[in-house]
Amino acid sequence: MKKVKNPNDIVAKLVADYREVLGDSLVSVIMYGSAVTHEYTPGVSDINIAVVLTDSDIVHVSRSVAVQRKWRDYGVAVPIFMTQAYIVDSLDTFPIEFLDMQNNYRVLHGEDVLAGLEIGHEHLRLQCERKLRKAALHLRRSYVRCDGRERLLYDLLKTSLREIIPVFKALLVLGGEAIPRTRSDVIAAVEDMYKMGASVISEIHNSDKKTLRGRYHTVFERYVTVVDSLVRSVDSMAKG
Repeated sequence: MKKVKNPNDIVAKLVADYREVLGDSLVSVIMYGSAVTHEYTPGVSDINIAVVLTDSDIVHVSRSVAVQRKWRDYGVAVPIFMTQAYIVDSLDTFPIEFLDMQNNYRVLHGEDVLAGLEIGHEHLRLQCERKLRKAALHLRRSYVRCDGRERLLYDLLKTSLREIIPVFKALLVLGGEAIPRTRSDVIAAVEDMYKMGASVISEIHNSDKKTLRGRYHTVFERYVTVVDSLVRSVDSMAKG
């Protein structure tokens, strides 16, 4: 992979390539996620792109294959291809994903289709509960699959936490709080909201393989306990 020190350096050429192959069917190109924050790590972080089209004709996607082939070596992930209608119709199905996208994005070309999206709290709560329950099941099953191997447990913990960060952002919105800019601050805000103190979540986020050595099983048990607790808290929102 060719390291891109600053994603802004490739914007002009990337947009030009999509404009060339998509023409008038291109509504906007949006960069989102870590690539628009100071948490971007060259050569490690993906550069996430959303391509918004006038319609969902698969021919537009097929025209984009060569563009993606060119840019994948620069860390540009395969884009999300959407229409404006798809975005609006999907707010009840993927509220967490669109909230997360809204939190950190930059319009590279065209219309700002993410501004002003209204995400319903009950849709957000339901998806939070669904994702947390799925995480709780996945963690238990994957723990058995790891068979005590610390390297696999480390990867499991890190991957699980990375995937659950968007849920934390949604929990903050449900609690009437603003979403901080960094992952560390998001974690700290959730810990404050649920009165966890400096919890195992922060410990996992700030750890490396060396600092967790010999403690993986204990840390894993504490982490699963926290996830289970969050499931109960989100479930109680519907009953309260």
